[in-house]
Amino acid sequence: MPEKDSESNVKKGLDSASGRPSYLRGPLPQKRVDSDFREASDREAKSSTDRPEKSPAQSKGEVKEDVELYSWKIWLLPRRPLVSVLVVASVIGSVALAYWTFPQALFVAVITVILINRLAPYLFPVRYQMTEQKVGYRTFLARDVRNWDRFLTYREFHDGVLLTHDIRSVRGRMKESIFLYYHQDGSNRDEVLRVVSSKLKPPQEAFAEADMEKTKRGGLRAALERVRRLRPKD
Repeated sequence: MPEKDSESNVKKGLDSASGRPSYLRGPLPQKRVDSDFREASDREAKSSTDRPEKSPAQSKGEVKEDVELYSWKIWLLPRRPLVSVLVVASVIGSVALAYWTFPQALFVAVITVILINRLAPYLFPVRYQMTEQKVGYRTFLARDVRNWDRFLTYREFHDGVLLTHDIRSVRGRMKESIFLYYHQDGSNRDEVLRVVSSKLKPPQEAFAEADMEKTKRGGLRAALERVRRLRPKD
């Protein structure tokens, strides 16, 4: 018996020295498994403490907060009573005509919603809002909010500011603009112009920069434009 035990011990020593795979040597002792697990958890905890903590802005992809610059409310309906009466009468007449032509509740409801949606900025109070990134208005059944970079320039009028595009081309004229009305007494004119002028440039300056940008892009249109400029004037 002692001889057999010594032979088995010699075989175990040979197996460990020969570098056999673990699956041929049998399961590891429980103490060794526990010690390996503790070492791995300690290394992970140390690496997590060494890592710099990220701020909430960094964890969310550094999303910039859109700060409100200025907002105000206006209501166009009471400003011109006679025109307002005609507008309301035309809406009621259009709905009555739709019901007389096709007396279906769903059809009349759709027509009514479409009419009110198109005329909502005139019929109902409107809240204008200008932020760091966007500009637009909200009212009953209608809203129009866009980024500042969707517009090229602005034009001043006695009762408001028109945010517009490059109206020198047909495509620019077809794009829908936004008109920002002042208060009826014009008390907020300076404040509105201050924000608008900080985000958009006057027409001449904006058109000049747009032409330079088109020239830099190149292409057939830019080449034709350069030829037209070089052509002598009679």
